[in-house]
Amino acid sequence: MRNLQVRVDDDEIEDLSALAEEMRLSRSELARSALREGLRRLRMEKALARYLNLEFTLSRAARYAGVSIREMADLASARGIPFFRYSLEHLRRDRERGAGWLKG
Repeated sequence: MRNLQVRVDDDEIEDLSALAEEMRLSRSELARSALREGLRRLRMEKALARYLNLEFTLSRAARYAGVSIREMADLASARGIPFFRYSLEHLRRDRERGAGWLKG
């Protein structure tokens, strides 16, 4: 394991110490856990942004973020982002085909 030096405010150190004590962890353990969770969330946000920009599919976004497709779909859904993409062009094409089938 390698060391990383980070400057934090006194308030943050107090918060970290209090929470570590409450959780019966060392400050280092809690800081590593918080860093892991923060990185996970940041990667999910970045993956979701790239999904919105049509750079990633949902499965690629999930892989990038290191989460399941279901977790990525749930995040998208919670933000009001459709995770099933169906273009207007495809909708028109399928509507025309459907109308043709109904006519026989």
